[in-house]
Amino acid sequence: MISPNAASARSGLARGLESAPGSPIAGGLPGADDVPNVIVVAGRHKDRENQDLQGEYHRIANFHGRPAYRKPGTRTCIRYWSVADRWLIDREGLQESDTCNAYAEQGGVLHPANEELVWRVWESKHKQHVRDPEMLVTAAPSSIQVVGRAAGRENFALNGQYHLVGLHQGRVAYQKANSKHAIRYWALGDRWLIDLDGLRDVDVCNAYADAHGTVHAGAVGLQWHVWDSDKGRHVLDSTLQSVVAPPVIELVGREPPKENQSMNGSYHLVGLHAGRPAFMKADGSGHAIRYWPREDRWLVDLAGLRDVDLCNAYAEAVGGFEHPGDLGMVWHVWETSRGRHLTDPAVRTFVAPHAVRIFGRDVYKENSAVNGEYRLVDVVESKPAYKKDDSDHVIRYWPAEDRWIVDLEAGFQGGDVANAYADAKGAEHPGNTELLWYVWETSRGCHVADEEIVAEPIYLANVDWSKVPGIRASIGSEASSVPSDEEED
Repeated sequence: MISPNAASARSGLARGLESAPGSPIAGGLPGADDVPNVIVVAGRHKDRENQDLQGEYHRIANFHGRPAYRKPGTRTCIRYWSVADRWLIDREGLQESDTCNAYAEQGGVLHPANEELVWRVWESKHKQHVRDPEMLVTAAPSSIQVVGRAAGRENFALNGQYHLVGLHQGRVAYQKANSKHAIRYWALGDRWLIDLDGLRDVDVCNAYADAHGTVHAGAVGLQWHVWDSDKGRHVLDSTLQSVVAPPVIELVGREPPKENQSMNGSYHLVGLHAGRPAFMKADGSGHAIRYWPREDRWLVDLAGLRDVDLCNAYAEAVGGFEHPGDLGMVWHVWETSRGRHLTDPAVRTFVAPHAVRIFGRDVYKENSAVNGEYRLVDVVESKPAYKKDDSDHVIRYWPAEDRWIVDLEAGFQGGDVANAYADAKGAEHPGNTELLWYVWETSRGCHVADEEIVAEPIYLANVDWSKVPGIRASIGSEASSVPSDEEED
């Protein structure tokens, strides 16, 4: 059990980044259109010191006249230091100091996501920052989804999620987790290659697309040609697509007994439709989320990927919504009794882990019940909310202190009293392994940091669409047409 004084005990702990001196968190940001909101650090070898600086960073402030970025769940920031005209990566956040873990000479760039910058990273054994030509900061997407290669066909293994790993022949390269499968650039032919044998310096590949000057392999319009052993050459596969989009969109909030309650669920990326990512449920229902360009809207269509303006729900795509998984979208759902779509503020679409698994709390310590698997069930305080099956144990967001809370007693109504919490520091969901969790200990009368606790995300597996009943009847021709033998180089 936790003390009724838990909230006050917790609130007295240091907040970290927000309390750093001279941190203008609320300051104005540069208005230039080419300043990215999300950037990625990649390329540092996994066995070298400070390799954990890698990852996504989100823009949070303006510091020393330049945009500043933070790695979600941490204090680690990328900031400009005007005194030395350098970009710094600093674990201690936005501080008035030239101390840092890595730096690059500024070179007149407006933001740090410039692949021409050369980064120097601190190495303790050398007692100085050492040049690392492999490390880069980029505005390229952190991952690319390859979808559409039919199951059972040669090179079906091309499908999957590829993560940014660094540069190869001067362009960003991507690789599947725990696999050699890679997407790389081949400069001599100005082509993007998908190579199941990894990041090699040869023109041999399983699939290729002419780059036409694109800066990454997720650019719209690439046409992929796949190796066909029977023909002894690469053959165009119009269904194979490389897409910058999340693999799954979650839809929650349509409550019974309202009409169209069945729209709730998980929607998996299936390809492109009307030039934008399209998503479908994997249960054979055919339920889809698709783009309708004539009215610039995202539609939930329970009849599948069609080229009509009929739908069960819609949200305006204006405002930069490149895919439908954004909590800022407002959904309007069809109600037959009224003969029109009505706004339902409870309906939300977003990107988050389907579940979060917490482990590491010693079973003999107080509040060891925080361990376990929590499944996504709702949106609370505009953030994903999770709950254990057959239990009232929940993980929810508490905005007043920007914290993720584990509540074993009061569920989603428990206020700021918690059995455990972690300062969010920009983490959009609790399944972030960087978070440091504090657990209530009655003997100490406060929450105590437990560095053994890990909250890991659990994502849904990729879908083999060939095994989903009725899929061909539900997917439109753009996302599912089977290439003929005439589709070739």
